[in-house]
Amino acid sequence: MNKQSQDKPGFSRAAIRRKLPALLKIVPLLCICLMLPVRGIAEALDEAVAEDSLLSTLAEALNAYDIDVAHNLNDRSLARGRIQQPRLGRFPDLPLNTMVTSSELELWEFEFEQGAINGLAVLGGNAASQQDARSFLNEWMAANDSDRQFITFLAEDMDAAEKIMSVAESYGYQILDLSGLDVSIAGNLYATSAQRLAIDSREARRYRTEVTELSYLGERVRRNSNSLFRDGIGRQLARNEPSAFLKETLGDEFNQSTIREIIVPGGIAFGETAELAITAIEMHFDSGVLRLVDDAGSVWSLPALEPKSLKTLFDLVERSEAIQSDAIVDIDEERRVRMSSALRNTDIGMKILHADTMPFEYVANLPVTKSVIIDTAVDWSAEGNDLLGFETEYEVRFLSADNMRIAQTRVALEYEYSSVSAASSFEDSWGRDVRQLRENLDYTGLGESMAEVAQFAAWTALFRRLKADNVTFLQGRYEFMKVDKSGETTPTRY
Repeated sequence: MNKQSQDKPGFSRAAIRRKLPALLKIVPLLCICLMLPVRGIAEALDEAVAEDSLLSTLAEALNAYDIDVAHNLNDRSLARGRIQQPRLGRFPDLPLNTMVTSSELELWEFEFEQGAINGLAVLGGNAASQQDARSFLNEWMAANDSDRQFITFLAEDMDAAEKIMSVAESYGYQILDLSGLDVSIAGNLYATSAQRLAIDSREARRYRTEVTELSYLGERVRRNSNSLFRDGIGRQLARNEPSAFLKETLGDEFNQSTIREIIVPGGIAFGETAELAITAIEMHFDSGVLRLVDDAGSVWSLPALEPKSLKTLFDLVERSEAIQSDAIVDIDEERRVRMSSALRNTDIGMKILHADTMPFEYVANLPVTKSVIIDTAVDWSAEGNDLLGFETEYEVRFLSADNMRIAQTRVALEYEYSSVSAASSFEDSWGRDVRQLRENLDYTGLGESMAEVAQFAAWTALFRRLKADNVTFLQGRYEFMKVDKSGETTPTRY
C-alpha cells in the first residue's frame, strides 16, 4: 500500500490387430525402405524418445502405419518443416505432472463437447482390460503418475488415433477412447492426467484453438532454450501482475540494511512454505471440503473455508510459483490497483485489497511511503480429533526509499494469528523509527484488521508445502478445478 492511496485412409481396429504380428516382423525392412530423403524424419526425431517408455515402445510399430513419434514436438528441426505424416509426441513445456489449470480444462471440455477435439486416456502398469468408462476412471485414479497419460487430438485425426490405440493395446496398455463419453468423465481424465501428449498433423496445425496441446503444434522452441516462450512462461504471465518481488529480499531485523530494491515494493506478499506436523501423501476434495491423508492412512480435517476461497488461494500458489513472485496486491500513489490475476475479481481479492489500506489508518505519523504485509512463519499442527490447525506469524512493515531507491524497513510490527483462538496477538516491534510510534497506537485493532489476511497466508503456505512435497491430489480434483471462485469485481482504483 502506498501511503498516498489507500490434423489417411481408415483401417478398422480388428484389421490392424490381424496385421500387426506380421507387420512387426518386417518393421526393420520397412524402416529401411521408408528412410527416403524427402522425409528426413528419422534424423530429426529427438533421440530422447529412447528414454520415454510409452513412445519408445510404440515407435517402430507406429512407423509401419506411417505415424511418427517425437519426444519433443516443438523441436526446431521438426516444427519448422512441413509435416508429412501424423506424429505422436510430447511438449517440453508440459513435463510430468504439469496438470491442467481451470481455464485449460474449461477450454478442452468446450471443444470436446462441440466435437472438434477428442482424446485417448492411456493407462499403463497392470491395468485390467475391457473396462467400462467408470471402472477405468477408478483404476486411473489409483495409478502412478507415470501410468496416467492423455493424448489430445483433432477429431479429423481419429484414423491416426485408432491406429495408436490398437498398437498401444497390443503392448499391454489399457486405452479408453473418449468418443461419446459424458464430458464429466472425459474432463476428469484430462484434469488428472500426469502426462499430456498430442497428435500432430497438418490439419491440427491449421486448426485455430486455444486448447494448450493443439495450440503448441507447429511452434518451435526458442534458440538456446527448451521452451516456446521468450523468457519462460513465468515472465509472460507476469506482465499484468504486481511488480515481481520475493519477500525475502526485504530482509529482516538484522540484515535489512543490506537489501537493495530498485523498485520499492509495497502491498501484501505471501511467500512462506508451511511447517506441517503430519506427513501428507494425499489431498482429497469432497462435498466442498478439503482433507489430508497421512502416511499412516489417517484422514485429517482442516479448518472450515468456503470452496471458492480455497480455489482462489490454490490458484494463487500456482501463479506465484509460475512467475516467481510473492506479490499479491499493491496500490500506487495514484490509487491504481495491481493484483495477482489469481485473486482478481474474487471476494478474497477484495478483502486483501481492503486490508492493504489499513496500516496507515493505525500508523499515520511515520515518515514513510509504503506499507507491506508479509507472512514470516506458518505452522500447521494437530489440534485433536484428527483436526489440523495453524499459527501464522506475520509482520506489518512500513518502508521508505533513500535517494538510491533502496527499500528500507523503518518500522515492523510482529503479530501471530492462531486458528484456535481466531485472533491475532501483537508480539514485538523493531526498526530504527520504532520510537516514533505513538504510545496509544491500537496494536490490537491493527492485528484484528489483518486477521483474515493471516488466515489466507496460512492456507497459501499449506498449498505451497503440499506442492513442494508432491502430495497427490486426484480424488475430487476435477470438481475442485471447476469451482467458481468469481466474486466482487476488482476496481482499477481503490
